[in-house]
Amino acid sequence: MDESRRARRERQRWEREMLRRLEELDELDRRYGLGASPASQPPSRARHRGMPRVERHKRRTTGPVMPGLLVVFCLLVFVFFKSPTTTGERLRQFVDGLMGGEESYAFIAEEPNGLPVSWDACKPIHYVVNPDGAPENWEDLVEDAISEVEDASGFQFDYEGTSKDSWADRRQDDARGGLPVLIDWATPTEVPKLDGDTVGIGGASAVTSNGETRYVTGVVVLDEEEYQRMRGTGRYVAAKLILAHELGHVLGLDHFDDANQLMHASYVGQRGFGDGDRAGFQELHDIPCG
Repeated sequence: MDESRRARRERQRWEREMLRRLEELDELDRRYGLGASPASQPPSRARHRGMPRVERHKRRTTGPVMPGLLVVFCLLVFVFFKSPTTTGERLRQFVDGLMGGEESYAFIAEEPNGLPVSWDACKPIHYVVNPDGAPENWEDLVEDAISEVEDASGFQFDYEGTSKDSWADRRQDDARGGLPVLIDWATPTEVPKLDGDTVGIGGASAVTSNGETRYVTGVVVLDEEEYQRMRGTGRYVAAKLILAHELGHVLGLDHFDDANQLMHASYVGQRGFGDGDRAGFQELHDIPCG
């Protein structure tokens, strides 16, 4: 990556941090009635599907609850009249914010000692991209999604260029861990699991050595037809965050039934990884290096 590309990534990270802080202020506005309201456009729903799971490990901590159900009811009435097209899912996210929210996350697999299976956080995760079938802006899309995941998780990703590898290779038989993570695009005909409303699939393969299990490679495959549609309709944020979601599976997070988290099974307009996602990433990152 040349110097100008590095400088661009740093600038984008700074911009995202400023946006995140502005969104926190906006959330305070929503929570205490200072003028903000949920978006009036109904959010898109895009399903994600991870690779087969070994077992699931869930953690949940509940934040403080705002007293006064009457206050919540009055605010919901205000939201409805202010934005009558707001969906039930959006209302649910709004109520969750009012009630203090939750830190919710799940791991795809855990070791016998109860620790989640993770990557070696002391080493960068190498990845390649097969651009066949990808949208024209795939380089920016991948770079921004990777930055989103790096900022939320603390893991470092290193780009090794393009590849002709495809989803068919799957990287599940790479017991040596010599293959970089693959980001690929395919049609539902090529990958039947992409049929219907599933836009992406992601996961990782692990090996056990000296009693420790680590992820060593992984793969993400995205629906090229849906990604072309999203580019045509200007849905860049959705395309970026769906890829970031699948990379979350690669790191070891599973779906969790909390629509405020990006690791929720559906994309319903989340703005990025939630507090629960970040807490799960922190546990994965804190596993001692191998």
